[in-house]
Amino acid sequence: MNVLPAFQPMLAVAGPALAQPAPYWLLTALHWLTFTLHLVAMNLLFGLLLVLLLARRHAAVRLLEETAIKIFPVAMAATITLGVAPLLFTQVVYGEFFYAATIVSGWNWFLQIPVVMAVYYLLYIVALRKNLSAGVRRGLLLAAAVGFVYISYTFTMISDLAEKPALWAGLYLASPGGASLNPHVAETIFRWGHSITGAVAVAGIMILWFALFHPQLKGRTDLLALGGRVFVVAAVKATVLSLIYLALIDRTVLGRYLESPALHALVTAIVLNVAAGVLAWRVRRAARPLGHVLAASGLVFLGVVCMVAARHYLRLVYLRDAFDPATLTVVPQWGPFAMFLVTFVIGLVVLYWMLRKFFTAPHPA
Repeated sequence: MNVLPAFQPMLAVAGPALAQPAPYWLLTALHWLTFTLHLVAMNLLFGLLLVLLLARRHAAVRLLEETAIKIFPVAMAATITLGVAPLLFTQVVYGEFFYAATIVSGWNWFLQIPVVMAVYYLLYIVALRKNLSAGVRRGLLLAAAVGFVYISYTFTMISDLAEKPALWAGLYLASPGGASLNPHVAETIFRWGHSITGAVAVAGIMILWFALFHPQLKGRTDLLALGGRVFVVAAVKATVLSLIYLALIDRTVLGRYLESPALHALVTAIVLNVAAGVLAWRVRRAARPLGHVLAASGLVFLGVVCMVAARHYLRLVYLRDAFDPATLTVVPQWGPFAMFLVTFVIGLVVLYWMLRKFFTAPHPA
């Protein structure tokens, strides 16, 4: 039974009432940019953490762990800070759908807060306590990874639920207590798996940066080889998981999706990642590895932008019969917008300065 009509009057009232503070195209562009930066920071943190836990314990990995754990608290702060803006842009434009999904699964949504705090403390303990045994440290990193798994899966689950108003409407009518889970488990798992393997792929590129720029790791060809292998293997797995996810979604939705600009974004992302994979795989034997790493990094960044765009078009396809964000009333608020831009640029400058200090100081704090 389609229960969405029972909610249509509320959606009709909520949409026009939530006037947009800037044109839709500008909000979308800023959402793409800020969400891409958030994903890069998150991928550095979570992806690199997974590499350290899953890779074979040879000398290069142990040395990488000794160095990488010192940047984890900063990466965690960057992930959270850079995640605020895209979340706010989502709420500004798609608030009635996103808020409804978080209400339907409210307990899971709010549980992310203490989990994030616990993971933050664990990363600080690992980074600052120098007397931890290898076993204890790996145990703490594993606990942090489990927390990241919960956070990332919950966010994926609720984001998927927000795109399906008929689904969250039915879940709320059946159980309004806020403990519902997205019943489309297979879709959610493969969508989440694509994101996680993509995070590991980006972490592979970051390993190349460690091997080229960090004073304690500079010149390690074994790390260059490791970063190239990690990127190629993870990128292939991410592509396979994304194709499985597309095969699982509704046929009508898939047809509309492939007729949208998303198809161009997906194909472009695949081409960019293939080119980056070739460069990353060959970097160990390259006469000038810096050029390979810089080119691969740029291609991967553009590939992430394309995947963000593809995700955006999927949301529009799912909501096409219920909501058109382009028709929302615009009441510009350029003062707060200017304040956002200024603080955003300042934040990026500070983050760049922190990363520069980390990659140049002989013994980073």
